[in-house]
Amino acid sequence: MKQGNEDMKVIKGGLLIDSNGGPPIEEAAVIISGTTIKWVGPAKDLQFPEGLNPTVFEFPHKTIMPGLVDVHTHMNMPGDGSSPEEVYANHNDFILLQSVKNAASHLESGVTTARDNGAKDRTSFSLKEGIENGFVNGPRMLLSGRPITVTGGHCWMMGGEADGIEGVRAAVRQLVKERADFIKVMVNGGGTENTFPYLPAFNDDELNALAWESHKFNKPVAAHCQATAGINSALEAGADMIIHCTYFQPDGTYKFDQAVAEKIAKKGAWVNLTLHVGLARIFLLEAIQRTRKLTAEEQERLDAAMRRRDIHHDACNRMIELGVKFAAGSDSGWGNYPLGEFQREVEALTSLGMSNHQGIISATKDAAASTGVSNLVGTLEAGKEADVLILDGNPIQDIKNLSKVAAVFKSGSLVK
Repeated sequence: MKQGNEDMKVIKGGLLIDSNGGPPIEEAAVIISGTTIKWVGPAKDLQFPEGLNPTVFEFPHKTIMPGLVDVHTHMNMPGDGSSPEEVYANHNDFILLQSVKNAASHLESGVTTARDNGAKDRTSFSLKEGIENGFVNGPRMLLSGRPITVTGGHCWMMGGEADGIEGVRAAVRQLVKERADFIKVMVNGGGTENTFPYLPAFNDDELNALAWESHKFNKPVAAHCQATAGINSALEAGADMIIHCTYFQPDGTYKFDQAVAEKIAKKGAWVNLTLHVGLARIFLLEAIQRTRKLTAEEQERLDAAMRRRDIHHDACNRMIELGVKFAAGSDSGWGNYPLGEFQREVEALTSLGMSNHQGIISATKDAAASTGVSNLVGTLEAGKEADVLILDGNPIQDIKNLSKVAAVFKSGSLVK
């Protein structure tokens, strides 16, 4: 690093991916003034007014790209296999400290913007306030706060239970009052005990009221959907994002629904597949298998998970062919998926029909667009926040290079 004017910085590298979809720029540079990008282009074209002495960061043979945008995190959760019941039995101070640790890990891994998809009480709001005031390190946060769920529904212990048309309207208004950035709704059950993953949770009139109330306040709706009926109800209500998007029938069988997938594409709803959180279960059992023989129960779980993976990945490829819009979101914190490994989700997306470049865009430009912050982040171009990631290697050639993080800048400040 060449020391100069602290307010003006220049980042130089061997390759630059701006995430606008064009070819990378070789021997490139980014000029930053304060927290904002002022110029992006070939290093040979750098020009400064006479007397200006910027601080220069040299990263020869490395790749410059935008900071990553993860549209689905659970900062409260440890990602060590703990169930939500175990996690939320802890008091809020403990949960908040876990969130602080997770936020720092995610930022240092290259995620400069993260959308949290469900947290207990006001813990995520406290985390965001702490980051914005400089008390703790973490990504730029977008929050749902407490996910809205039926009484006893998925993630009920986070504090977002609501029933009936007036109940869901009141829940939305309270979250708007607390400055939630979007509304998360549990359309089906999920991993919470005694819920029903493949059956509707809310009635259609409740979902319609929730979406109408959310959109009245310009708050996007992200819908947790693990069944075809839930996907269809969420689309009819006007949900902006379908999370998980698994085509399960009420009896637990999986059957891709072409008509529903076409409806997703036609309505332009974003889809967040959260692939790796399921793959992590497979990888864990395979790791155990390398050290000892699996028990009959473990082998059954592994076989079932692999069958589900294959049939769901086929459905995902069909959605890609239909032109469905995908935004990368990890669901990290949940299950065996710790924060700080968002790149595993991008790798999973590229194992489908996406190219490496498309996977990168899904985790930058498209993720920012899906969350309504594309005016601020997601690409490297003048006028946007100076969120910059430096990699050892070219991720377009090998997507695993996306994890080889050499440096992270958030709003122009070097944080790693």
